[in-house]
Amino acid sequence: MGTLYLLPNAGRLLGRPLGVIATNITAVREQIPALKSCVYMNCGTFGPTPTPVATEAARLARLVESKGAFHPQTRKEIEFEGFERFRDSISSYIMASSDEVALTRNVSDGINIVASGFDWQPDDEVIITDEEHPSGSLPFMNLARRYGAVVKMIPFHTDPGALIQDLEILVNDRTKLVFMSHVSTVDGARLPAKEVSDFLRHKNVPFMLDGAHAIGQFSVDVKDLGCDFYAGCCHKWLLAQQGTGFLYVDDAWIDRLETSWVGWGMTDEYDLEGLNYTPLSSARRFEYGTRNWATHVSAIKAMEFHNSLGPANIYSRSHDLAERLKRRLTDIPGLEVITPMERDKTTGIVALSTQGLGHPSPGDWLWENQRILTAHNPERQTMRLAAAFFLLEEEIDLLADCFSELSKNNKLGLQR
Repeated sequence: MGTLYLLPNAGRLLGRPLGVIATNITAVREQIPALKSCVYMNCGTFGPTPTPVATEAARLARLVESKGAFHPQTRKEIEFEGFERFRDSISSYIMASSDEVALTRNVSDGINIVASGFDWQPDDEVIITDEEHPSGSLPFMNLARRYGAVVKMIPFHTDPGALIQDLEILVNDRTKLVFMSHVSTVDGARLPAKEVSDFLRHKNVPFMLDGAHAIGQFSVDVKDLGCDFYAGCCHKWLLAQQGTGFLYVDDAWIDRLETSWVGWGMTDEYDLEGLNYTPLSSARRFEYGTRNWATHVSAIKAMEFHNSLGPANIYSRSHDLAERLKRRLTDIPGLEVITPMERDKTTGIVALSTQGLGHPSPGDWLWENQRILTAHNPERQTMRLAAAFFLLEEEIDLLADCFSELSKNNKLGLQR
């Protein structure tokens, strides 16, 4: 479970959904100082840093300052033991072996490692959805540009039947990989990933998931999902610092996936005179060179903070807040909630179209007037909100009231 930072009675409360969080929301929020300066509704980009994470990062920085990065104690605590403790922690979190997990900077790294690890030939095909992040589409566009691969696209479906039907049409003997987001970056919808994985396994087609918006929102069991590759990060919903990504490579694929980037640290044997090397037998072979190991070490505290609250409690509260927000926003003229309403098809993300409000940039208005932090795209007139577990019901209602005011002003033709 990790360290219980907040509550002496957490063990008892963890048995009740929402107990740790809703009953003790003040104590929870005190551990996240950024919440004092704004209404933080953008875990979809970066999550706010809890005090235990920042404290650990500062401690590690002082260790490097006082002893030097190459001091035996520093290397042992950070580069060797600490780095591996985080690998063990995140591996356990996704129900994988630590030998199947490479530690990366971000999801983009993981996707590129896999995309470049296949022997692409002209007319080889990869299938993606129409709701991928640029980091989930650009690597495959690059394959098309460099090797003549063909990128095919299907709609993102929450209905497994519709998704499988589309895949049935496109998958063929030239399909080399299928890549999809576990949770859509566009609207927060959940992919029926296990059904896709089962279908592709029978077709003998490898399957990769982008877990950027899944990790920290709900439990992920990569073995139960049955995917071959899973790229995730901890700087969003797990509230770790930036630079804390990981890549799961199923054991059956470690030797089959080529290492496109190599360097110090990824070899089991290295022979300069013979111009030969043997990569490590684990997914550590996809890690190379000097890095800021301390960033991953400090993320252990983010994992402990998350686990002390209980992943099930976090999931339940975030969903409750998201449902409250969707109910409040649905009837506001000028707003369109584009996130699915069904609880089992969505997450703590609530996405909107603000085009009907007639305001050039509602996101800027929310920030300037109420210090509500959102992810907004003025050009597309869309907004993505994160109903994270640490928000207050009053903050959800404040946002809804702000949109009601914007809608009313638009109807009256008032300038803002």
